[in-house]
Amino acid sequence: MRRAIVISIDGLASFYWDDPAVRMPTLRRLAERGVVAARMETVYPSTTWPTHVSLVTGVRPARHGVVGNSVLNRKTSAPEDLTGDPVYDAVDLLRAPTVYDVAHAAGRRTAGIDWPATRHSPSLDFSLPFFKDQAVFEKHTPADVWKELGALGYPLDRQGEWAQLPKRFLKDAMVADVAAHVFHRHRPDLLLAHVLCVDSLQHLHGPRSPEAYWAIEYVDGLIGRLLGTLPADELTERTALLVVSDHGFLPVSREIRPNVWLRQRGLLRVNAEGGVAGSDARFVANHGAGYLYALGAGEQERLLRDLAGALGAIEGVARVWTPGDYPALGLPTPAENPLAGDLLLEAEPGFCFGDEARGDGVLGPPRYRGTHGHLPSHADNGAFFLAAGPGIARGQRLAPIQSLAVAPTLAQTLDIPMPDTEGSPLEIFSA
Repeated sequence: MRRAIVISIDGLASFYWDDPAVRMPTLRRLAERGVVAARMETVYPSTTWPTHVSLVTGVRPARHGVVGNSVLNRKTSAPEDLTGDPVYDAVDLLRAPTVYDVAHAAGRRTAGIDWPATRHSPSLDFSLPFFKDQAVFEKHTPADVWKELGALGYPLDRQGEWAQLPKRFLKDAMVADVAAHVFHRHRPDLLLAHVLCVDSLQHLHGPRSPEAYWAIEYVDGLIGRLLGTLPADELTERTALLVVSDHGFLPVSREIRPNVWLRQRGLLRVNAEGGVAGSDARFVANHGAGYLYALGAGEQERLLRDLAGALGAIEGVARVWTPGDYPALGLPTPAENPLAGDLLLEAEPGFCFGDEARGDGVLGPPRYRGTHGHLPSHADNGAFFLAAGPGIARGQRLAPIQSLAVAPTLAQTLDIPMPDTEGSPLEIFSA
């Protein structure tokens, strides 16, 4: 009976595989006895929380319910950053079953390390979710996991610090070590692990930067270190390894600030500290995409119609979608899921969105030099997929695939049924 390890390298764009400047000897060796996709098209918005949930559910956000990294809570009128699971437990956030739910129900052992949207998941036998805040980490890490890792000397008091963008390479090293520990001690049939610094350094320095190349080589080394702890025949006889990513990366030169535009027209108000004091409409950024929420008590249909035309005329805004367009994008309408906005904006390549409401400039210098969130069809926004292990074809290059195929492929690998997915299992196993 096969087992599976899934390693997600956040932000590893498919274009890096053919980039001669990239050094990833571990993944190259794996590819010689496995398969690599030319690219993997992810879901929209192409941000970490929706994309990772689609990887494990095999369905789009319209069905699994995670519509962005950042959303607005219509009841409180407050934005919610879902990254780091500070707000919701998995059972309150996810509307579709995951492959680890299905595996757990079938009696298979499961584990997740830094995997998004897994807070207090009852289907993970070992769970160390990705928490960005130290207080959240200390409150929501399962007590038995805290005790076990603390006894091994892991620096649990530093996790909030290491979860910040510049230091995530330190967190990634711990993820690799914990994954090795969990694999040997708990023997999960399905192990999910997520590393971050490739994404982080591309945000800070841009794709194809020296820092991005360093991060890819560094993570490749961590994967090599993890695999080096496995028995020599593990990946040939018992365990399939999937290395995936959640999105690609686009360079950024300018930032669009719709909340400044709204404030200048009296639709949003800020207080003396610069926070939003009230609004009839508010924008929540998701890097290369973002949602506009109508909050006022007036005639919202007319307001949204007027805003759609006016916001679409702002430099750098590529498209404004209304809820009638959402099904084709794989998204729920606000009536189906109130976390979805009333309008959806897409940025042109080279632009990203910001949440800032202060100042006079609707356009300004970007917070980050690299971004994602845009439509997955952009050439540089392709994600990565590699698979190797018992029964998997050797040395093959797959045509472009969809990330919705990952969950059913994992289910097939584990020999468990997962019929209600939008993707189909990949034909990666030898006849």
